[in-house]
Amino acid sequence: MDDFTKKRIQKVLRHYMESTIGEQLRSKRSVGFAFDGDELTMVEQRPSKDGTRWIELPVAQFRLDAGGWRVYGLDSGGSWHLVPEIPVSENFERQLERVTGNDLGIF
Repeated sequence: MDDFTKKRIQKVLRHYMESTIGEQLRSKRSVGFAFDGDELTMVEQRPSKDGTRWIELPVAQFRLDAGGWRVYGLDSGGSWHLVPEIPVSENFERQLERVTGNDLGIF
């Protein structure tokens, strides 16, 4: 992923995080993202039961290839699998909406 695309995606993600999680809830729940090459993993962050650290739970993975952004979901065994119900798209924002809307009940 080129630097321009990465910076644009980071801006989209910052806006998403600021607009979806209110100030009062940020101490109880947050959303994070980690880049690894052409992959972007979305994680939910929550405080541990004892409140000493944050726990990250993987939610979805977005992968950029020549066809556009593909969305992957995590199975119970910890492996990522393509979500065939979400068609590939060059529009990252649309893919993010499909995941966060969770109309499929996968995420």
